[in-house]
Amino acid sequence: MPLVRQSPPATTPVTPDALAEHLRLPHAAPETEQTVELTALIRAATAMIERRLDTALVAQDWLWRTSSPARSLPLSPVIAITSVEVVASGGIRTPLANWSLVRDRPRPRLAVTVHPPVPRNGHVEVLFTAGYGPTADDVPDDIRHAVTLLAAHFYENREATTEGRDPLPLGVASLLAPYRPIRIS
Repeated sequence: MPLVRQSPPATTPVTPDALAEHLRLPHAAPETEQTVELTALIRAATAMIERRLDTALVAQDWLWRTSSPARSLPLSPVIAITSVEVVASGGIRTPLANWSLVRDRPRPRLAVTVHPPVPRNGHVEVLFTAGYGPTADDVPDDIRHAVTLLAAHFYENREATTEGRDPLPLGVASLLAPYRPIRIS
């Protein structure tokens, strides 16, 4: 079922000045072309890492529609769950009671003590906040460094590369390895 971001993070995990320093570029004024480009690279690197890890780095709100409220949430870490509602096909909403957040590793999930039937053509909507915290300093240092390295890689390699199977540079992949979700298929 769809996962829809309701509000973007308030900040990026790495500042354009930090990336400029890493790249040994002169620091630019806040709204220069260079700062805009570096911010875009940081956002692209952050998005790629978040997709790779099924994670939100800086706190952001999400809406998840599912047919089963007892499944694991699609993103981690979960800071808070704002609401859980059963939505019937006519749009009638009923708050779901008797649930709690179980912070299992690697995926948090809802524990529902009473499993109400989800109406035919209906679904459950979970509004939640995911991320390590509201600031860049809340993101683990090794993940922030991976964002810096990947953004620098994008800056240095402005065209598509086809080296190897993994699109991530080795240093980035190594930094992210402890956070990768285990997939069993």
